[in-house]
Amino acid sequence: MKICIVAEGHPMAHMGGAEYQTGLLTEELSRRKGVSVTYLARRVPSGAQAGALPYEVRCIGSAAGFRRRAVLFDAPALRRALAQLRPDAIYQQAKQSYTAVCAHYAVRAGIPFFFHVASDADLDHRWISLHLSLNTPFDIVESLSGDWGIRHASHVVVQTARQGEMLRAKFGRPPAALVRNFQPLPTALPGKPDGPLQVLWVANFKDVKRPELFVDLAASFADRRDLQFIMVGRPSALRRFAPLMRRIPTVANLRYLGEQPIDKVYELMGSAAIHVNTSSFEGFPNTFIQAWGRGAVVVSIAVDPDGSMESGGIGYCAGSFERLRSRIADLALAPDRRRAVADRAFAFAQQHHSLAAGKMFADLIIDAAARI
Repeated sequence: MKICIVAEGHPMAHMGGAEYQTGLLTEELSRRKGVSVTYLARRVPSGAQAGALPYEVRCIGSAAGFRRRAVLFDAPALRRALAQLRPDAIYQQAKQSYTAVCAHYAVRAGIPFFFHVASDADLDHRWISLHLSLNTPFDIVESLSGDWGIRHASHVVVQTARQGEMLRAKFGRPPAALVRNFQPLPTALPGKPDGPLQVLWVANFKDVKRPELFVDLAASFADRRDLQFIMVGRPSALRRFAPLMRRIPTVANLRYLGEQPIDKVYELMGSAAIHVNTSSFEGFPNTFIQAWGRGAVVVSIAVDPDGSMESGGIGYCAGSFERLRSRIADLALAPDRRRAVADRAFAFAQQHHSLAAGKMFADLIIDAAARI
């Protein structure tokens, strides 16, 4: 059985939430007897890194020069690769023109195509208006072609019940499955280090992530010696982020570590007392699971997937910057409450977000491919 994974990047070459989840699923599929996996992406590892992987990685297209603005330029290369490989099933996460190419090929070949929703933005066009730019026309083409792909995918998989409702409302179809994001998790919560409480933010610099709010948060606690603020994430080359990058070193209680490998993120989550999310919206943040599994209490401004944090007592959704700041100040002085929330969150992550969900997802894809 041959399965094609299609992505904009491989996690070894370009790490993001979608790439992380896609990489974990690819590893699970590649462990299955009789299953051959090929990973197609425009950003791929090379040399010894690629050779050590238990599956084949192929480069499609390029992000060089003008082509970086959209993956639609890769469409001919992706079509050729699929025609050559003749897979029994295709998996792709995050709505873009790749979604349309995969759906078109799968319909013609009579094979299952699994489209995996990566964010609420995949099911809502409002994100395009967050920041209009020269890239907006390309974003519109990517989004509209991706919509066609979602309508023609044999299977659409969502991360949350809310996404399932959005899929029904916008596309008039139910999800094929709800698969919660999954990760390797520790077997027990780590101990926290002595010294100032660490407040951690982890994300790549994008408009939707609103990194400037975390910088504002750190600056608002400039007089507190018991708190240390840490930022992790790939910086943006966009000019609108230049003032923020210049400001960060001027905030005395803030450390910016840049992009870090996933093992380092795990380590930082294990040391942090609090993990802050400032995004306008998300799908299901992988960082929430990383925090829950390592005892960092999650406090977000706007994101609470399916209301599970507030209803389950496993984190906080503040709703505004002022309430976010107040929540951080309160938690800093309440070690017993932090521990109680961390214990509940750890149990929740073990129950709903372990690698068992990845095994179930792999079974779903393999079973569908076997029926053709």
